[in-house]
Amino acid sequence: MKLGGLVTAGGLATRMGGPLAVDKALVRPWGASGPTLLERAYGELARLASPVWVACRAGRSYAGYACVTDATPDCGPMGGIEAGLAAAEAAGCAALVVLACDMPFMTAGMLERLTAAREAWTARRGEAPLMTAFTLRGSGYFQCLSAVYDTAVLPLLRASLRAGRFGLYGVTPPERRCLVDFSEAEAGFFFNVNTPEDVAAAGRGRPGEPEGLTLSGL
Repeated sequence: MKLGGLVTAGGLATRMGGPLAVDKALVRPWGASGPTLLERAYGELARLASPVWVACRAGRSYAGYACVTDATPDCGPMGGIEAGLAAAEAAGCAALVVLACDMPFMTAGMLERLTAAREAWTARRGEAPLMTAFTLRGSGYFQCLSAVYDTAVLPLLRASLRAGRFGLYGVTPPERRCLVDFSEAEAGFFFNVNTPEDVAAAGRGRPGEPEGLTLSGL
């Protein structure tokens, strides 16, 4: 099974002093010698998916990366995922592993739990789930920006965009959704950077080692 990867990096960073005042993808939480948020996310995805694209807002690209731009503007991350899925489908990928650039502690090892769950679901049911995502055990909430999307979800996603429904939660029917539990002890992997304070908090940790961090950054 061929997997593509997508780093979403098209946000406006409004809570970082934006819109567009700060390009969050280029922030270096671990200092000038450390990776940018984009470099970190791309590197993790490249360990389990190929090719990997970066979803950018219109007028923005990143040198050295294969960038895709929202076909539908001003619709949040759904536009970038649509563009990534279209690229993945054209490249012959069965699915797309999506990771937001502002999740500095997510790892390839965690994402492999999703791909393994997807394979097991497919073997049991004879069809792949349209979405495979993490859920905090007992919460009913699932993570749309560290997830695996089957390319077969593309028509549903486009229909949602045409209808002006930009929320990712309602795109996939529950019966075609594979959810993978994570515990409170693992919540730090899902910490995301929205504010300067979050950058400082991330910088006190080590890439891939979210000790002491929680979902409070979401």
